[in-house]
Amino acid sequence: MSVATAELDGALAALRKEEVNVALPGLALAYALLVALFVSPAFFHTTWIFALVWVPLGILQYRVVISGHEAVHKTLCFPLWLNELLGVFGQALVGVNFAAYRLQHLDHHRARTLEEDPDGHIYGGIIKTPRGARRIAVWTLGTLVEILVKIRQKGTGGYGTLREQRPDEVRQRRMHTLYVILAQLTIMASAAAVLSQNLGVALVPTSFALAPLAQTAALLVGGYALLWTGPLFTVAVFLNRSRILIEHGLALLINDESPGAISGPRIPTVDIVPNVIERVIFSPFLFNYHCCHHLYMTVPHYNLPKVRALCRAHGVKGYHEVQGSYLSALRRAMSA
Repeated sequence: MSVATAELDGALAALRKEEVNVALPGLALAYALLVALFVSPAFFHTTWIFALVWVPLGILQYRVVISGHEAVHKTLCFPLWLNELLGVFGQALVGVNFAAYRLQHLDHHRARTLEEDPDGHIYGGIIKTPRGARRIAVWTLGTLVEILVKIRQKGTGGYGTLREQRPDEVRQRRMHTLYVILAQLTIMASAAAVLSQNLGVALVPTSFALAPLAQTAALLVGGYALLWTGPLFTVAVFLNRSRILIEHGLALLINDESPGAISGPRIPTVDIVPNVIERVIFSPFLFNYHCCHHLYMTVPHYNLPKVRALCRAHGVKGYHEVQGSYLSALRRAMSA
């Protein structure tokens, strides 16, 4: 082992050992804002409020989704029991079976080719489509297909890995399925209550005739769509889809243009160094250092900027950084 390699390994080992709960204040704020936006239609009796909160709700839901990624790697927060609690809780809110997500995501890290990658369905179809209007259509409208795949991979079905699962993993996955169902039923009932307050109608009619029952059903379905699944599917899932297209799809396109440009043992990815606004929207928990994360996934997210510095200083094989913003990288991915 060379001196440089020993120095790199020593520095990475030190970064892995650092346990700092830097994510908790921001996550607590995100949940507080999420609740505030969710209940706001009960206090502002106008239908415009649903349009006003739609995108902010989706952005906050996306932040919850990304927090689950950190929890999967056991680096969201410490101690471990708190990491697991917040991982299970947050992912149940966004309809994700945390145990299934962990299995599927670790398969993503093991993948060596697009075909092996369980996330390949997200970016593979886009980059294989001829650029122009057709690629844009697959990128945007393909969100509907992705939602169905996600429900199968990480929703109440709890699938997503081809590996043999241990009995304890199966039991945990089934338990997390119950948490997802319970969370969604609770959100549906809460959204119906908020919608009934906004419209000034009773959530539970005094009569059990067909029309009042239909009213209750409409409140349940309508509130759930307006205040939860609508923003989740159109904003949160689409943000995640676009981010994965940039971080993995663009990497494959770069390798197609210049074979071997991003060399490494597994599926290629890139780092992005965005502006402050893009970092808040696209890459909470420093997700923009995605190449660093794939190279050294056991290093906590808050130490990834230091990993980037080490990769650049030591010329680490497989490290690649794309200059410019997420939007410029997205334009490149759509036009390459």
